[in-house]
Amino acid sequence: MKAWFTNLEPRERLLLLGGVAAALLIALCLGVMKLHTQTEVLREAVASKQRLLVELARVGSGPATTAQGAQSNNQTLVVVIDGSAREHGIALTTRRADGPDGVQVAFSNVPFDMLLDWLVALEKQSSVAVEAASFTTAKQKGIVNGQLTLRR
Repeated sequence: MKAWFTNLEPRERLLLLGGVAAALLIALCLGVMKLHTQTEVLREAVASKQRLLVELARVGSGPATTAQGAQSNNQTLVVVIDGSAREHGIALTTRRADGPDGVQVAFSNVPFDMLLDWLVALEKQSSVAVEAASFTTAKQKGIVNGQLTLRR
């Protein structure tokens, strides 16, 4: 390679070195432009995530009780849980009070996704949280049996 380069005319060597330098400069410029574009995309993504985080914090710190939630606070916890379970299509097999602010419930053959939807709605509407949970799988995929201890 060195012999080939030295056998070139001085004008050809200069042209070749100029071409290599231009190619390196173009590659460097393209790399910087691509880096700048990716940086802008990442900045926009971070800003979007920060806006989402602020919105979630605002929603999370907002009033926890709706009109229905306020009404359900006047009812006993067993009644609130039973009514909410029926609304979501969940048949509770047993309900037992667990102190003044707790209830133990059992259920069988409930789709897990439906159970989660019910528990989220129960938390949002009535400020009832899961204190303890125990699940076993049923014969069908996605179906569970279990017990919950719920508290207000």
